[in-house]
Amino acid sequence: MVRRSLIAVALVAIAAPVAAQSSMQEPVEWTWSADRPDSEAPLGVFGARTMEAGEFRIGYRYYQTHWQGVWFGRDSLDLATTLQLYDDAPLTRSDVRHQASVTYGVSSALTLMARAEFAVMERETIANGSLLRTTAQEIGDVEVGALYNVHNEGAYRMHVQAGAVIPTGASTTFADTTRAQSTPAGVPLPYDMRPGGGVFGALLGITGSAQNDVGTIGAQFRMRTNFGSNSAGTNGFTPGDEYEANGWVSYNVSHAVSVGTGVRWQMWGNITGADDRLKTSGDPHNQGGLLSGQRAMMPVGVNFLFPEGSNFAGHRFSLEGVYSLHTDYEGPQMGLDWGLNVGWSMGVGR
Repeated sequence: MVRRSLIAVALVAIAAPVAAQSSMQEPVEWTWSADRPDSEAPLGVFGARTMEAGEFRIGYRYYQTHWQGVWFGRDSLDLATTLQLYDDAPLTRSDVRHQASVTYGVSSALTLMARAEFAVMERETIANGSLLRTTAQEIGDVEVGALYNVHNEGAYRMHVQAGAVIPTGASTTFADTTRAQSTPAGVPLPYDMRPGGGVFGALLGITGSAQNDVGTIGAQFRMRTNFGSNSAGTNGFTPGDEYEANGWVSYNVSHAVSVGTGVRWQMWGNITGADDRLKTSGDPHNQGGLLSGQRAMMPVGVNFLFPEGSNFAGHRFSLEGVYSLHTDYEGPQMGLDWGLNVGWSMGVGR
């Protein structure tokens, strides 16, 4: 109850001044502007706005996500229960993703974008009665896409997006574990320790936003559909399709700083097929057919826009904390605890 109340308080606190467009004054026609700190969506949202014609932007994002314990449905499982169900019990996992992106405005209507990442994943597991630490360091999949404006008038913007996922990331990772005596090169790690899917994917989405003199409100929906299967194990597997919805509101504290919050919802399907080298009773994340679920989170962040005339004009810096609100898993999986995202970008041209 406390977690769900937090989001209502945060949204009301920031949305109130954004929604109230000065009832004491006559209404004025407002034009959506990118030259404001609140024009950037929260860091967890990608492709939230189109570029101006000729604008080129490069960026870097650092994502750190911490996972704690095993959850089933909407509740956490204690360690003893997890060890009754599986040979191993995950305790914590820390994911760090370094992501680089480029975005280019071909015209006022069409924007091209791409991003790639490198992931470092560390996990602590109780295995054979002792604490086991495993690490995977691999590049992730590459995403390319395009944004196209369908409405850009006054204070309102809306665009659609389409793209593809190129399977550059590792769909199988290995580590030396207490079960690796017969395989000196290491054993395959569970599905949650694999930064790539090993298959091509298609991306579709739609994003809309509105501004007034004090802030911005926006929403985005994106989906990823995967095709084919990878080469993991004997027959390979296909990761489940993914869906994500974001709603956010940002308030301008000054011409250089904005604060914001919102709701982030994610849903994903089960893995089809399997890496048959994984023992399904060995670890909760070895059961690909029970790894679907959904979660809701509350991001809270701040954006900085360095003004014209300064040494860092055109640079943006963003910070976002992510707090877990709700979890509903079909099968036992690690529970999201918190996330911290840091981002920088620099625009050239226009």
